Amino acid sequence: MKVSVCIPTYNAAEFFRECIESVLKQTCKDLEIIVSDNASTDSTCEIVKSYSDPRIRLNCLERNEGMAFNFNHAVSLASGAYVKLLCADDFLEPTCLEKQIALLDRHPEVVAVGSGLRLVDETGKTLRIVSWLPRETLLRDVEVVAGTLAYGNLIGPPSAVLMRRESMVKAGSFCTDYPQVLDVDMWLRLAALGPAAYLPEPLCSFRLHAQATTPQLRARGVIRSDVWRLTESMLRMVAPTRLARRIAWGRVAGSFLKQAVAGFRHGHLKWPLAAVWQALSLDPAFAGLVMYLILIRSGLFGLHVGEGRALKVRPGRTLWNPA
Repeated sequence: MKVSVCIPTYNAAEFFRECIESVLKQTCKDLEIIVSDNASTDSTCEIVKSYSDPRIRLNCLERNEGMAFNFNHAVSLASGAYVKLLCADDFLEPTCLEKQIALLDRHPEVVAVGSGLRLVDETGKTLRIVSWLPRETLLRDVEVVAGTLAYGNLIGPPSAVLMRRESMVKAGSFCTDYPQVLDVDMWLRLAALGPAAYLPEPLCSFRLHAQATTPQLRARGVIRSDVWRLTESMLRMVAPTRLARRIAWGRVAGSFLKQAVAGFRHGHLKWPLAAVWQALSLDPAFAGLVMYLILIRSGLFGLHVGEGRALKVRPGRTLWNPA
């Protein structure tokens, strides 16, 4: 078996057919589809059972065990040399697996490959394309750290990434320490084993919709806590200068402010105020955020890792190599 597409689900009926159809339409046919349902109360399992394709396997948990458990459970059932975790509200471009498999076959040292993606709305309409690098790129672990500190989830959400299964076994399970950024934590652990790759073409679509759990998690402060702790962990992986550290925290503070603005717009008060307070505690007077926006987001400067894993701010976009 070449590739296992693992689809962890929970109450995913609204978008699930588009998700699974996108796998069935892949130009790569040597695949299996493993659906691990986390005790859904809607018609998700009935939708899966309506397909007669023998490549589809359904496993239903008796009770909801949480996202990290379901991710790990789905992967434990995989038999393919390569594994993709496809979120049930996302969908793939027809050539996604073919192109990502081709890269992994060309580069046996690469542990995982991410890609650009489309952000789409509930109807599947493209809102914008996210692609951090201009061309196919192999990234060392320190470059993954620098890129993630500069841009956020550089490698991409699970649906955008294809992993080598043997590398996943060595890296260990998806971790419950960072439940809301468990994908980024996994990419960092994989990158410690070998280079990660990036394809700029948008090979998957990431859906933004009202039923997503993200707004509730923001209200509880869970996402902010995980991002804060994971950023601290990444900064310990390198040796940042004072300016680089300030700018890295400025980016995080900016993401907290963005969450707060969204909360205010939807009529909330208490948790957006908490987000603003957390942003200020990370970046007093928002000096780091201002420097981040002027220097890093503009592309004039970037975060670069040199000898001794020293993380510095230098002219030229992070990870940009015009040669």
